[in-house]
Amino acid sequence: MSRKILLKKATRIEGNAQVNIEVDEGRVRVARFMVQDFRGFERFLKGRQVEFVPHLVSRICGLCSASHQVASLKAIEDAMSINVHDSVHKLRDIIVLAEWISSHSLSYFFLTMPDFIGASGGLFELMKTQPDLAREALALRKAGQDIIKILGKRSIHPVSLGIGGFLMPVHDEDLEEVHSLASEVKSISARLIRQVGSTIISNDSIDFPPEQNLNFLTYGGPVGLDEFQVYDKQGNIKMRFSREEFEQNVSEMRAEWSLAKFPFLNSLGFPEGIMLVGPLSRSYLDNGFMSDADIKDLPLTGLLINSNALTLESYDVCRLIEIFWAAKRILSHLETIDVNRLTCDSDTKVSGKGIGVIEAPRGVLVHSYLINRGCIERLRLLVATQFNNAYINLIIKDIAEKNLSDSKLTEKGERLISRSIRIFDPCLSCATH
Repeated sequence: MSRKILLKKATRIEGNAQVNIEVDEGRVRVARFMVQDFRGFERFLKGRQVEFVPHLVSRICGLCSASHQVASLKAIEDAMSINVHDSVHKLRDIIVLAEWISSHSLSYFFLTMPDFIGASGGLFELMKTQPDLAREALALRKAGQDIIKILGKRSIHPVSLGIGGFLMPVHDEDLEEVHSLASEVKSISARLIRQVGSTIISNDSIDFPPEQNLNFLTYGGPVGLDEFQVYDKQGNIKMRFSREEFEQNVSEMRAEWSLAKFPFLNSLGFPEGIMLVGPLSRSYLDNGFMSDADIKDLPLTGLLINSNALTLESYDVCRLIEIFWAAKRILSHLETIDVNRLTCDSDTKVSGKGIGVIEAPRGVLVHSYLINRGCIERLRLLVATQFNNAYINLIIKDIAEKNLSDSKLTEKGERLISRSIRIFDPCLSCATH
């Protein structure tokens, strides 16, 4: 006898999705994370002049608007062989890191943390039960948004970023204000990590399904190497490839029941080649936050690389630590920026192919453009939630199989499935672009 379990809308996430589980004779036959939104950016941007594209793609998402802009600018500059001054790269990186701070603060403190402390009402319940914590968490989010506003002239969909540099001047006084905000984030986040870190540990921790191969994908551009790296669970390098080799190494699978696609490594195929991206994957980078001496002094780092305690909750461990690390990176960048080197002349009426890659808050973000005489001929986007999409489906099925009773999903199973989706922090507007 077949039974269908529809969990309806996934809550406390960005965008709309529902969970569909089908049980047949006491076994889970199908578990699906169904994303039905359609955006169409890859289609309607064809023919657009490249000058407008970075500002158009920022509308894909209100949470990651600057990340999309920076990736788009990198793709255009790569296609047109435009050399950008190091100060421009660092200021853009500061904006993306500020987006990490803002996004991670929202995701951890107001979307997933309530699951660990029994505050099912989310932000409003947290403000009632722990008002001081809620105020500091909101201060972190606001500081990230304020940094973006200072440099981008708007906190969402910045308007100052342009091809080759900045469209509006950045002054030394702006950098001083950014320095003050980043210092505040560093101080608050270090304090909150010590205060709330233990709440991540739970008797209901969600294990990675042991039978599924794990491929943690990162991109080394923001912190050194201009290449993709794939790690296993123990932190061993499985594969490396350059930006130019990306499309040779990664393909996407479609499913008729979801508009979010499923990327995988060509050399491993599907499902062995599905990838995980984001804060946990970034913990494997040799020159990432786990190599920072200050990070090693913080609690929770023992739950990460080479630890038997690695669970899905390790994503939140990394998300929390990355707020602190992003502030440190911003302070480091500020030391060497020359505000007099933020523009350059460029010819945007040429042709070429370019790929822009960054580590957005949720993980690897790829913009690949084919440009014909200054206009978009082909555009391909791969965003973090797409990379994680296949694994979200697998983890839902694994949890459902472990929490069936008389062909029904238990209350605990429903709770763990909802929590697992929130831990991935999916951005479904990005995933269906």
